[in-house]
Amino acid sequence: MVPYNNKPNEYYLKFTLTDASGEVSGRIWQGVFSLNEIMENGYPYKIKGSVVEFKGSLQINVDDLQKVPYEEVEVEDFIPAGPYTKEQLDKRLRDLIDSLPKSSGLTLLRKIYNNDKIRSAFLTWPAATSVHHNWLGGLCQHSLEVAEMCQFLARSYQLSPSLVTVGALLHDIGKLREYQFTGVAFTLTDEGKLNGHMQLGIEMLLPYLEELDPVDKASIKHIILAHHGKKEWGSPVVPQTPEAFAVFLADYTSAKLIRIQSVLEGVSSGWSEYDRFLETSIFSGNKGSSEDGSLFDVFE
Repeated sequence: MVPYNNKPNEYYLKFTLTDASGEVSGRIWQGVFSLNEIMENGYPYKIKGSVVEFKGSLQINVDDLQKVPYEEVEVEDFIPAGPYTKEQLDKRLRDLIDSLPKSSGLTLLRKIYNNDKIRSAFLTWPAATSVHHNWLGGLCQHSLEVAEMCQFLARSYQLSPSLVTVGALLHDIGKLREYQFTGVAFTLTDEGKLNGHMQLGIEMLLPYLEELDPVDKASIKHIILAHHGKKEWGSPVVPQTPEAFAVFLADYTSAKLIRIQSVLEGVSSGWSEYDRFLETSIFSGNKGSSEDGSLFDVFE
């Protein structure tokens, strides 16, 4: 964190304070250099300060802060819980893997997810630090959504169910190395910033892929490298197999629809505010607009 120069010989710090409920901008105006020495990104602090309004938004001017020991912290206070428990995600993952026909893909997934370190992290990590599935267990939830959509596509379009499931459950596995857990936050690692989760995923999987048929090995690597769909969206290659297209489309759908769900939270009817990630506002419908209800109504 670098102090900003406000006026000659006057400095301040600006940063973002977050917990499970959201985030707010923070500023330090006094003791800038001494407090800057003890501040680290992604760690818990107890702060004293005042809430002020600045340019229409709330801001906390921090007068003092102290680092809080991890044993005094409940992680759920800082990172939102997802809609599913760790146990529910674990069962869904096991059931999905066990549903595959006997194949090298089934053997591969069992070897990877029987690794306790990988499995525990996969069930805990978020899929991102913002935008989509950015909660505890979000990585597993997102991967399961992608895999379940891919299995439907495989049945409908004669794709390999084993290959799309393997690709879906492994496409984001590099995020286990792209992000690190500080105890109260997930932050980008140095290698995550430098190389990204696709490259890191390939590196993680190489020991597991060695026994596969060369074409199967190349196909799994291709799905991982192509799952963003376009080079301008971060994929070094574009999808060139039916299964790679399926994983890309399911990945895109899962990320966009969960973002739309988030944008519509608290919107009872009509339009949401403009969302810069979706690059549009979302229409939620006019619920209960007639005696017969609306197509937008949710019926139990």
